[in-house]
Amino acid sequence: MTEHTSSTRRQFLRTTAGAGLLAAGGGLVGSASAAEGIPTPWLHRGEGSDSNLIKDPEGNPVTLRGVNIADPARLDDNDMRYHVTATKVTRWALDESEGWYNRIVRIPCQPGDILGQGHGGVAPGEMTASDVETYVEDHLRPVVDLCGEQGAYCIVDYHRHQDSQLLYTDETLSDEVHMFWEVMAEEFAADSHVLFEVYNEPIAPYPGHNTWGGGVDVANPDSEEAEQTWLTWREAAQPWVDTIREHAPKNPIIIGSPRWTQWTWWADEHEFSGDNLAYAGHVYAHAGLRPLSEYFGKPAENVPVFMTEFGYDDEGQDFLKGTTSNEGEGFVDFFETHPHVHWQVWCFDPRWEPAMFDEDQGEWTLRGGEDFHGELFKAYLAEKRADRLPLPDSTPTTSTPPDTPDLDPVGGTVPQDLDGDGLHEDLNANGKLDFPDVNALFQHTDQSAVEDYPAAYDFSGDGVVDSQDVLALFERV
Repeated sequence: MTEHTSSTRRQFLRTTAGAGLLAAGGGLVGSASAAEGIPTPWLHRGEGSDSNLIKDPEGNPVTLRGVNIADPARLDDNDMRYHVTATKVTRWALDESEGWYNRIVRIPCQPGDILGQGHGGVAPGEMTASDVETYVEDHLRPVVDLCGEQGAYCIVDYHRHQDSQLLYTDETLSDEVHMFWEVMAEEFAADSHVLFEVYNEPIAPYPGHNTWGGGVDVANPDSEEAEQTWLTWREAAQPWVDTIREHAPKNPIIIGSPRWTQWTWWADEHEFSGDNLAYAGHVYAHAGLRPLSEYFGKPAENVPVFMTEFGYDDEGQDFLKGTTSNEGEGFVDFFETHPHVHWQVWCFDPRWEPAMFDEDQGEWTLRGGEDFHGELFKAYLAEKRADRLPLPDSTPTTSTPPDTPDLDPVGGTVPQDLDGDGLHEDLNANGKLDFPDVNALFQHTDQSAVEDYPAAYDFSGDGVVDSQDVLALFERV
């Protein structure tokens, strides 16, 4: 960074901290304005010299900047006395009329909240697939859909971080992570605005775990012990990545690392296998993770990096305590010199520290000044509101749709083509693709009404209509 850029950045920080630039105050309460938003086409990782970039379908580099919210089930729980709902908070976070320009919202999905037990940790194995499905229907799906409607991406995040004795190599934990992603990946596989974060903060094993001082010094990330820790983590987590990809072929996947996702340094040295992979970093006021350019900038030279948690305040544990002129300036300088690093500041909430807000009976007031980071990052989001955004996807869904003659009724109804691609997926003609359509194709595959018009029902693309087309249609539902 040039001296001119650094000077400008420091002036921006001083103005923000001293004058409360774009501070929200209590104006969030009752706000329901729709955000203008951005296009949310499918994103993909670049190749070759661009392998550290996330791109839109036109090949333009994209950087996603935004916030974390609290777990939707917690926000929706009246017993927690938030006096809000998850969808209301999401609308606030995406409300451009109030000066919020979040282009992505990270959504922590915490087993304790999924089970209705709040912040308290629950042991692996207590959460079932049925619990996750109910959580999706009641709490998560409305927030994800709202992000899409408001023109924002979102990250669905498996959020464990409390139990420092829980090993990421634990078999029961592994079963839970597989189960979680079998439900989640299949649920959101068709949503172009959804990214997945495999595991919020895996902790141990790492060298020196349970020793005084927290174990191996992260200031020496290139040690042999640290490298072996990353390899152990990769061995444990690769099957989870594979499970997501099996159920969701296109959504980008973000991968954390041991010791509370602090060892991003190794991401480009020993990559995971798979397509559209990125890597997470978490850092607050940790002195041992400075300079940021070393611990997170070094891997970002070769792989996409998402800083999915960062921030500071003057409360709580020592590693959270920082200042705008020190930690705040450091974060902004890092993002200025690494414009391709994506970031989601923690936390658009009055309770999950470091919190961006104070709260009184549902009225949220943005914190700022020297000790809190809410005003700073609201202002920085506004400054970057038009920077490195995706363009609408101009790629046609297919080439020229195949010509199909007037079709014969199938089961008494003439099937309909819902998206103009020549394939008639709406077999019962009720205006949508659903499981009765799959059943109708299964029941009539070997009948002339289907066999005589293969171009209309060749969902597998192999030139014939058979059981593979039934399966391909089922996967579209």
